[in-house]
Amino acid sequence: MADALVSAVLEQLTTIILEGARQKVRLIKGAQQEIDKVRRNLESIRAFLDDAEEREIRNKSIKLWLHRLKEASLDLEDVLDGWNTALLEWKMNKAQNSVSVLQKKVCHFISCFCFRRVVKLHGFSVQIKKINGRLDEIAKQKDRYSFVPREIRQPQIQPERETTSFVDGSVIHGRDEVKKRIIGHLLCGSNEESSDFLLQTISIVGMGGIGKTALAQILYNDDQIKAHFDKRVWVCVSDVFDEARVARAIIIELEDLDPTAVFHLNSLPLQSLLKRICGSLGGKKFFLVLDDVWTEDGNSWDSLKQTFKHGAPGSRILVTTRKDPVVQMMESSHVFPLEELSQEVCWSILSQIAFINRDKKQCSDLNDIGWKIARKCKGLPLAAKTLGSLLRYKRTREEWKDVLDNEIWTSEMTRKDIFAPLLLSYYDLPSVIRQCFLYCAIFPKDFEIWRYLVIQHWMAQGYLNSSSNAEMELVGREYFDYLAARSFFQDFERLEDGSIFKCKMHDIVHDFVLFLTESDFATKKVASGENSTVELQSEARHLTVMVAERTTFPASIYGTEKLRSVVTFCGREAISDVALCNLLKRSKRLRLLDFGWADGKLNVLKNGIPDEIGQLMHLRHLNISYNENMKKLPEAICELCNLLSLDLNGCYSLEELPDGIGKLINLRFFRAAGCFSLTWCPKSMGRLTSLRELVEVNIRVDHNDPKEFCTGDLEKLCHLRRLWVKFVGYSIDADEVRRAKLHDKIHLQEMKIDLDQNMDERYAVETLNLPSNLNVQFWTGYSGPYC
Repeated sequence: MADALVSAVLEQLTTIILEGARQKVRLIKGAQQEIDKVRRNLESIRAFLDDAEEREIRNKSIKLWLHRLKEASLDLEDVLDGWNTALLEWKMNKAQNSVSVLQKKVCHFISCFCFRRVVKLHGFSVQIKKINGRLDEIAKQKDRYSFVPREIRQPQIQPERETTSFVDGSVIHGRDEVKKRIIGHLLCGSNEESSDFLLQTISIVGMGGIGKTALAQILYNDDQIKAHFDKRVWVCVSDVFDEARVARAIIIELEDLDPTAVFHLNSLPLQSLLKRICGSLGGKKFFLVLDDVWTEDGNSWDSLKQTFKHGAPGSRILVTTRKDPVVQMMESSHVFPLEELSQEVCWSILSQIAFINRDKKQCSDLNDIGWKIARKCKGLPLAAKTLGSLLRYKRTREEWKDVLDNEIWTSEMTRKDIFAPLLLSYYDLPSVIRQCFLYCAIFPKDFEIWRYLVIQHWMAQGYLNSSSNAEMELVGREYFDYLAARSFFQDFERLEDGSIFKCKMHDIVHDFVLFLTESDFATKKVASGENSTVELQSEARHLTVMVAERTTFPASIYGTEKLRSVVTFCGREAISDVALCNLLKRSKRLRLLDFGWADGKLNVLKNGIPDEIGQLMHLRHLNISYNENMKKLPEAICELCNLLSLDLNGCYSLEELPDGIGKLINLRFFRAAGCFSLTWCPKSMGRLTSLRELVEVNIRVDHNDPKEFCTGDLEKLCHLRRLWVKFVGYSIDADEVRRAKLHDKIHLQEMKIDLDQNMDERYAVETLNLPSNLNVQFWTGYSGPYC
C-alpha cells in the first residue's frame, strides 16, 4: 500500500509542474526546490517498499517507520491536492470572466486573484518544506534496515479468464456425512408434531473459516429442503443482534417485497414488524437460517422466537455460530460441531483451484510440494481455498517452493492463525490492488458490497488513477475481478452476462483487513443511551459510524481533522443540523461522505445538507440518497469542483437543483432515481462534460428552453455511457436532436427513456437518431435496480 501511495504522490508532483507550465503559473522562489527535494526523497524510498511491507509483520520498528512514511505521504497528498484544486479554480474563473465581464472588472478580478494566488503559493511552499523535513528523516532511517530493492509490479490482468473462473461456492468438500445427518433432522418428524409443537433449532458450531456458512448454504439450496418447506428465509445476523433489522430481513424474504414496499417497512416499529411476521407465517412450514450469530443475550432473541410459533409443525431453525454459549441460548435441539478437514480434503480443495488451466504433466510436477502446502491449511477450507487461489497464478515449481518455505509460516503473529495464508495472498497482490483490498475495512462485517459502489469509493480515494490513461471505471472493474479471482470476495451475485454486481467478504477475511488497518480505519458503534460525543485516534483516516435503533448520531466527533472518508449506518433517528455542521467544519480533508447507508431507512439528514459542504474542497464522492425531507441542494455544493459522484436517489421531496451545478466539471456520476418532485433540471447540466452516467433526470424535448435542461444540451456530454432520462413535452424537436448529436455518442452503451404518455416508442427512437447498436429501454415510474 505504501508503494502505491508514494507512486500517487510522485504522479501528483509531475502533474503540478506540467499543469503549472501549461497555465503559465510559476511557483514562488524556493517552492520549486522543495518539490524537487520531495521527489528525490520519495524516489530513494520507493524501490524498497515491497520488502519493508513484508517485513513489518515481524518487525515493529519497520512497522513504525512505514507508518511515519504513510502519514507524511498522506499529508503531502492533501497539500498537493489543495494546490491542484486552487489551480483548477483559477482556470475556471479565468474562463468564466474572460467572456462575460467588462474589461475593468476583469482587471480588478485578476489583480485580486493574483494576490490571493501569491498567498496560497506561499502557504503551499511552507507546508511542503515542513513535510520535507519529515521525509528527510524517514529517508535517512531506511538505511538501518538493509531493505532489498524490488521491481515495482503492475497488475497482470487476464480478462478472458477473470470473469469465468471464480470458485464455485456450491461445491463443498468433506462434509457429506454431516450434511446427510442435518438434512435428516430437518425433514423428519413433522407429521408427529402437534399444533403446539416445540420449534426445533439446529446449530452448526465451529471456529472461523471452518465452513459453517458454506454448509448452511448447501443445506438451504438442497432440492429436498426446497420441496419440503413452504417458505425459506436466510438472515445474516452478524455480531450485533438488531431485532428490528432481523425482523425486517425475515419479512422481506417471506413476502418478496419490491423496493417501494421495503422503504415503507423501514418506518415500522419492532412490535408492528413482529405482528407482520406472525401474519406472514400463518400456518406455513418454514425453514429459517440465522447465519453468524454472536449474541449470548437471550432477551434479544425471545420476542422474535415467539412469532415463530405461528408457523406450521415441522418448521425448523438452523443457526451457525462460533460460540458454544449461543448454542445454549438458542435452546438448540441438535448441535453439530464442525471439525477440521483432513489433509487429503484440504489438498482436494487446494488442487481443484490451483490446477485450473494446467496439463497433467504440470500437475504431476507440483503434486509433492502442493501436498506439503496443504498441511499448512490446518484443516480450514478457507485457508485451502485462499492458498489454491494464490498458487493458481504461480506457474513454476520454484514459485510454489517459495510459498512453502515463506517466513510467514513461522511468524509469531500468524503461527496459530488463518492469517498466514491470507498474508501470503495479500503480499502477492500488486501494491495498487492492496490498497483497494484494505479499503474494504470501511464496510461492516457481512455487508453486501456492490461492485459499482466500491469502485466509486476507490475512485474517490485516488486508487484508480492509472498511468495508462485507461478509464477509471474499467480499471476498477479489473481490480475488483482480480480480488474476486483470488478468493478475497465470495457469495457472488451476477448479471445476465455473468459479471459480478454484488458480493460479500468472508468474516475471517474481514477480520484480516481490520488487523492490517487498525490505525487507519475506525468503526464507532453508538448504542442506545451512550454519550453524544465520540473521540478518534489522531491517525484515523477513514470512519464508519454505526448508530443503533432509536439512537441519535453523535453531536460531536473529535479527531476528524485528517479524515478522508465518513460512512454512516444509522437507525431511524435523523442526523441533527448541529451534528452535521460540526462534522463538516472539523473534517476539511474529506474525500468521501456517504449518508446513503441508513439500513434502508429514510430521513437520515434532518434538514438536508448545510452550506458548510462547500468548504470540503477535496470531496470526490457525496451520497445523500433517501433523505425524504430535503427539498433543495445548497448553491454551495457547486463549489466542489473535484466531485466525481453525486447520489440523490430516493430524495422524494427534492424540488430543485442549484443553478450553478454546471461548475462541477469533474462530475462523472449523477443519480436522481426516485426524485419524484424534481420536475426539471437547470440548463447548466449541459456543462457537465465529464459525465459517464446520468441517471433519471428530466429533459425537455419539445423546444430549447433558456433555463431548462433540453435535448440539445446533451451535445457536449461525449463521455456518457449510461443515460436514463424522463422526457418532458408532447413531441421531439428535430433541431434539438441535431444539436444533441446523439448518433455521435460512441461510448453510450445503455439508454432508458420514460416517455410522455402521448408519445410513441417507435417515434421516439426514430426521431432521436440514436446509434444503431445502442440498447434502448422504456420505463414508467421505477426504472429498476442500479448495478
